[in-house]
Amino acid sequence: MLCAGIPERYGGMGGDFLHHIILHEEHGYSVAGAALEGGLTTDVVAYGILDAGTEEQKQSWLPRLASGDAVAEIAISEAHSGSDIQAIRTSARKDGGDYVISGHKMWVTNGALCDIIFVAARVAGVKDDPARGPISLFAVERGRPGVEVSRPVELMLRGAGGVSQIFLDDVRVPESSLLGGDPQCGLRNTLRMVTIGRLALAARMLAACELALRLTVEFCRERKAFGQPILDFQNTRFKLAEVKTEITVGRLFLDELLSRSVASTVDALDASMAKLWISELESRVMDECLQLFGGMGFSNDHSISKMFSFARLHRLYIGTSEIQKVIIGREL
Repeated sequence: MLCAGIPERYGGMGGDFLHHIILHEEHGYSVAGAALEGGLTTDVVAYGILDAGTEEQKQSWLPRLASGDAVAEIAISEAHSGSDIQAIRTSARKDGGDYVISGHKMWVTNGALCDIIFVAARVAGVKDDPARGPISLFAVERGRPGVEVSRPVELMLRGAGGVSQIFLDDVRVPESSLLGGDPQCGLRNTLRMVTIGRLALAARMLAACELALRLTVEFCRERKAFGQPILDFQNTRFKLAEVKTEITVGRLFLDELLSRSVASTVDALDASMAKLWISELESRVMDECLQLFGGMGFSNDHSISKMFSFARLHRLYIGTSEIQKVIIGREL
């Protein structure tokens, strides 16, 4: 089911972007989906290739991603730059028919499992100021000399793939590895992938909210205190009424964006608003639901514990809430 929205001629399932979103939603509805976390970001890269890659790149890379033979991720963040893409220092210089890349990337999802890493780097010498050249995306095969991948970074919680650091020491790649073939278009291509990732994550987060509400209602209906189900207490019903109402508002907003995504009218601003609102909503929902589970909610024997932990991550993942506010604020 990987690359559900990629055309069949490139090895995909021949659907559209909504098929990709539905796959994310279904993982959000699944208790086990929280453990997978960023495991579908291979699809995010695939849509970036479909959108910006040359025909040769599409034919070379997409079938490997769709079949699962290769895992691909995008590497943007650095130790000093985080969500500030313009501040990256990883560089790429032209040398004959190759590019030579040097730098250090942080928080690469599935880094320990990656076969192809799409590295964001500044291309020296393309503009008048070599130090501030354009940002481009390069496909770097894991086994190339000079590529070193760290073991997964220890985190507050554990998912299936984890995150790693990537070190690039004069890594030589062919010119054909430059996504789209034009070094001037790399920033647009990078932001396009980020926009897709934020919208897909919003779908997954909202589905997780709906799952949390269902699990909490079931628990409160069965759990008794002072001789009655805790669902019968007014405070419980009031809390769950607020949760259901907020989820419904989020659902209407997200579904509007998803319907527009079919016509390709969703932009980075829309994706930032969805990511901001729904990640903050998810944190509120998981906090209220875990509280109603009481001490049982703090145990890993209950799914709400894992879901609560990932909800906290989501306010940081693919750009913090503060970064989303910066993006939205610029458009006022």
